[in-house]
Amino acid sequence: MSKPVILDESIEVDRPLEEVFAYVSEFSHIEQWDPAVASAEKLTAGPPGVGSEYRIDMKAGFSLHYRVVEFAPGRNMRMEVDSRLFTAREEIQFEEVASGATRVRYIAEFEFGGLMSAVTGLYPRAMDKVGKSAMAGLQAALEDEFESPRPSAGIALADKLIVPGVWRFSRLGYRVSRKQWHPVSASLRGRHVLITGATSGIGLACARELAAMGARLTLVARDEAKCEGVIESLARDTGNTDIALELCDMAQVAQVHALCDRLLGADEPLDVLINNAGALFNPRQVTDEGFEKSFALLLLGPYVLTERLHPLLAAAGDARVINVSSGGMYSQKIQVEDLQFEKGNYSGSVAYARAKRALVILTEEWAQRWQEDGIAVNAMHPGWADTPGVRSALPGFYKLTRQILRSPEEGADTIVWLAAATEAGDVSGEFWLDREPHPTHVLPHTRETEQERASLLQQLEALLQSTDSYLKVAANG
Repeated sequence: MSKPVILDESIEVDRPLEEVFAYVSEFSHIEQWDPAVASAEKLTAGPPGVGSEYRIDMKAGFSLHYRVVEFAPGRNMRMEVDSRLFTAREEIQFEEVASGATRVRYIAEFEFGGLMSAVTGLYPRAMDKVGKSAMAGLQAALEDEFESPRPSAGIALADKLIVPGVWRFSRLGYRVSRKQWHPVSASLRGRHVLITGATSGIGLACARELAAMGARLTLVARDEAKCEGVIESLARDTGNTDIALELCDMAQVAQVHALCDRLLGADEPLDVLINNAGALFNPRQVTDEGFEKSFALLLLGPYVLTERLHPLLAAAGDARVINVSSGGMYSQKIQVEDLQFEKGNYSGSVAYARAKRALVILTEEWAQRWQEDGIAVNAMHPGWADTPGVRSALPGFYKLTRQILRSPEEGADTIVWLAAATEAGDVSGEFWLDREPHPTHVLPHTRETEQERASLLQQLEALLQSTDSYLKVAANG
């Protein structure tokens, strides 16, 4: 065994100590900033701390096992590292060097055996280069000066050719795309995020990641017991206890108005609104308020919620609205003369796609209308994800595609990116998949006219006003 290899590298960044420590101490983030890392996975539950363990897969083809043995928030963390090539002791130290500026120092001692011992003895600068490269990546991540992705002619062509675009909906598409992504080190501490449909699937995965980033969450759900269980789980997994519950069935317009009244009454600015709640219904169903259920849940509910919460979004100064759509909307055109699918043979998947098409239209309209308020409005679709909704509503599709479906976390990634990434706040009115803007139409017959867009907006506004007025009259006896 040769003598240990010692690395000692430091960087300074203009970021508050609390933000820097929060980002670096969740060590699975290393895959975002160390170019030698292929992937990283946290192996233990709960927030980072003593006893936390991580598996780090290196691009060179071997894995590292990290275990945190010392953890002092805002000061340092020490880790023991095992692999088939070496063992190591690593420490990351944090120090505030000026108001709003932080120094990060990385100290590591590596012990190599066998052939690797001889190699590191002959090429000592190789390890030094690895350390410098990792710290340069961390500095870039913390400086957070990345440009927003722009529409690509290649992506647009692939989408219009259908088959070259559709494969990107799969797990493989996600894994190919992520190789080009920038780190997301932005802090969400103090930012208020409201998520509908957060008790399972993509919504739950999104809530877990945003909670881990420190956001103050308001979860909107129908089932109080289920949501309370989710809140307990999120608090246990992330250490974030700033999570509130709002009961509301988004398919019931009266409940949506009541939710808006409560939130407006609290008068707390809203930094991020995520319209995620969704389901596919077969056969056609009508709510007890008389609305076709897909229309109520996927379009009217989000419209009422977003329109009425505009004052809270505007008060935040740089708010974001994220509308979760679906790749299925590519197959449909908005039917303004039949928004509630009262004509022809009903299809749950077609009703779903039409409503999601309309939500993308609203995204573009809100983005234009609210630009002066500093509100970024974007839509996204999660690709093909393995969620309880897909399994129950589309069993045939699930059986056919389950080997290539994304995890809920992979499906939720672009929602989290749109909510958190600094550069994502600089774009509005786009339709995203895997952090890349995509065309909203790939088939000519799905493109709506300006008159159809105007009709959609007029009908929804009329329903917002009529349902709100009806409720006020009913409340007053």
